[in-house]
Amino acid sequence: MTDVAINPDALKVARESRGNTQEDVAIAAGVTQGLISKVEKGAGPLGPAEVARIADLLDYPAPMFYEPGRLREVGSPCLYHRKRKTLPAKVLNKLDARMYMRNLNVRKLFDGLDIEGARMFHTLDLDEYGGSPVEVARALRAAWRLPDGPIQDLTRLIESAGGIVVKEDFGSRKLFGMSCWTTHGHPLFYLNSKIPTDELRWTMAHELGHLTMHGTPAAGDPEEQADAFAGEFLASQSLFRHDVRKLTFDKLPVLKSYWRLSMKGIITRADAIEAIDRKSAVRLYKQHSAHGYNAAEPYPLSPEPPTLVKAAVDLHLREYDYSPQQLAAAVYLNVDEFYRDFLGEPPPSHANVISLFDRPAPSTA
Repeated sequence: MTDVAINPDALKVARESRGNTQEDVAIAAGVTQGLISKVEKGAGPLGPAEVARIADLLDYPAPMFYEPGRLREVGSPCLYHRKRKTLPAKVLNKLDARMYMRNLNVRKLFDGLDIEGARMFHTLDLDEYGGSPVEVARALRAAWRLPDGPIQDLTRLIESAGGIVVKEDFGSRKLFGMSCWTTHGHPLFYLNSKIPTDELRWTMAHELGHLTMHGTPAAGDPEEQADAFAGEFLASQSLFRHDVRKLTFDKLPVLKSYWRLSMKGIITRADAIEAIDRKSAVRLYKQHSAHGYNAAEPYPLSPEPPTLVKAAVDLHLREYDYSPQQLAAAVYLNVDEFYRDFLGEPPPSHANVISLFDRPAPSTA
């Protein structure tokens, strides 16, 4: 059988997203590791039989490996993370690859669909705002016509501007989330579902800051800038300062519920805008730690479930007559993964039964 050229980037990203080595793939395909290395560099072919065996190992539909174009751009500034410094590089590399795969899955899901929102995303030049992330946050709030005060559902707000939010278990609590632009011009927020709502809200605001301010390299620390943006976007100084002027530990639960920030986030925000002095901030941090709240805070916030992906899935299933198995194949996911991450439910026992009839890729055409 004639060898068919596969997309080398698709092979590498798929492999890394599953945490497999080139040797793992070579053994599954029945070829040498050297050949897999060449294929990932675009310098060698694989036959359909080898691709099928690799697809079985990595648990992706075989057609995904022939998807044209790059799944990730070398040196691209489009991928941002909010993580702990102790996150191992190997884990981050795997999650980066999963993010790029989700980007592809989302692109296939939304092919032919128009996302109409009440708002739109903006890229704002920091220099035009005096290098101030706070001013950029105020400008975006104004552009989105947000009233003063807390944002009750940040996920819904981001989706109202066409942002695509996907939540999954990362298998590590050291990475909160990441974001990148899709080829459709809508940003993807890829978030750790095991993180509490208050942390997820800060992560989304942090990532929103990156997407808004860092389309081009800027002077200064981008992570500090994203945090400054997040603070002002979620808790604007003009109102927040009044609420924390005489901040005491016993007030934190009520403020957490109202502003939808963590108790530690309330302290940090009050400290950052100098609404409390440094001595008071240190005392509050110590009280927070002494209560064991660094590990897990009480008074959890209600979740903010995303709805846009689910709505797109429902459209294909109900209006375009796809079965879950057919739609999973069309967006390049295995059935179990599709049920878990896109439908948010466990797969039925018969989910591995595959239709023998081909379906076209999702489209409204």
